[in-house]
Amino acid sequence: MRTMLWVQAACCGGETTSLLNADQPLVDRALRLADARFLWHPYLQAADAPPLEETLARCASGAEPLDLLVVEGAVCRGPWASQGHRTLQRPLSEWADELAVAARYVVAVGTCASFGGVMVHGRNRPGMSGLQFTRDRPGGLLGEQYRSSGGLPVVNVPGCPAHPDWMIGTIVALLADRLRPEDLDRFHRPRLFYSRLAHHGCPRNEYYEFKSSAEQYSQQGCLFENLGCRGTQCDSDCNERLWLGRTGSCPRGGFPCVSCTSPGFPDRFEPFFETPKVGGIPTSLPLDVPKAWYVGISGLSKLACPPRLRRNAVSFTRGESAPEDPDDDGPANADG
Repeated sequence: MRTMLWVQAACCGGETTSLLNADQPLVDRALRLADARFLWHPYLQAADAPPLEETLARCASGAEPLDLLVVEGAVCRGPWASQGHRTLQRPLSEWADELAVAARYVVAVGTCASFGGVMVHGRNRPGMSGLQFTRDRPGGLLGEQYRSSGGLPVVNVPGCPAHPDWMIGTIVALLADRLRPEDLDRFHRPRLFYSRLAHHGCPRNEYYEFKSSAEQYSQQGCLFENLGCRGTQCDSDCNERLWLGRTGSCPRGGFPCVSCTSPGFPDRFEPFFETPKVGGIPTSLPLDVPKAWYVGISGLSKLACPPRLRRNAVSFTRGESAPEDPDDDGPANADG
């Protein structure tokens, strides 16, 4: 049976919460299918599991074989390293350093563990980092050259929080030795989940194509031009995979994407909920089109916008009544 160790560093517990909401499959079924068990997890370890520090010591020494080390949260290497985990006698960063050598594979779940995330934002305590990156800079706790005994760098599964599918899919693939270096992108994220943009599959894409934008929250139009949506810069399949019982995503709830899977989150995407512009053109342009193309075509797109989209973009309810328009091109359709 494969063994896993899940430790929490500086975090809010969001990845654990997300994992417990997994539904296809449920967490316990996924573990049975992978023939795996947790040596330690804050909620999923066996009832008779030994104390955490004893488990860490056995894994670090090799007395307990460790197939997968999962770290949730940023780690501290600075003057605050001795504070934090109340049950440990040694800093968690020291344990993580030793466990990474002993483990066959290492996974950083969530943006904080992957890149530092919220913990390296602004005036937060110095010395915080991800396991192998600090924002988009390689290094982190383990260093740029780190490779596990299985031949991989730290596999990053970012998100705030990460989708349960991303975590379970990555864990199962690693336990089955099916993830190779070429399956990871330049930030060590599995391409299976991070090779598309959150923008792809967005139900507001028809509005986006014609630059027909919402002006206030709860309106139906595209959230990019005025309200700060970063879905065109966010590497994830959120709008295709969906959340919360396979029904939701940020734009489906009327909320702009904040690009939480990106190494620069949150600093790079501030201010949230507004779109900085120069000459009426957003300064943060989509990753999937050339900038010159976007600037040139956006004006033409607005001129070609069907009247129903222009009207519905600033409507608050689907099918909201509006004055008759002789150039109307058909019934309202908020989803495109």
